[in-house]
Amino acid sequence: MSSKLSLSLATALALSIAASRTVQAAPTEPTNAEIDATEQGIPASIDYPNRMTPPRATNDEIDAAEKGLPASTDYQNRPTPSRSTNDEINAAERWNPDSPDYKDRPAP
Repeated sequence: MSSKLSLSLATALALSIAASRTVQAAPTEPTNAEIDATEQGIPASIDYPNRMTPPRATNDEIDAAEKGLPASTDYQNRPTPSRSTNDEINAAERWNPDSPDYKDRPAP
């Protein structure tokens, strides 16, 4: 019985060794496309000077992005809304009970 056990152990060992060797097959060499994809954006790459650079933003695009931004150099030149005069404000609040001048209003 011990010979059958040692034979089955030897067979299991041989099968596991054969399976591990097929899994550890020699890796394939990477293609140029794979290498280029890996090196994309790396300044040390040989192809870095030939890369496609994004287009620069135009002044109109920059101005549109900075519209209303206080840090923009054009902020001081922005069109400002017109301010209401005191007469316009008082006319709008004439019949407003919350207005401080409501008690001084003329009788209807």
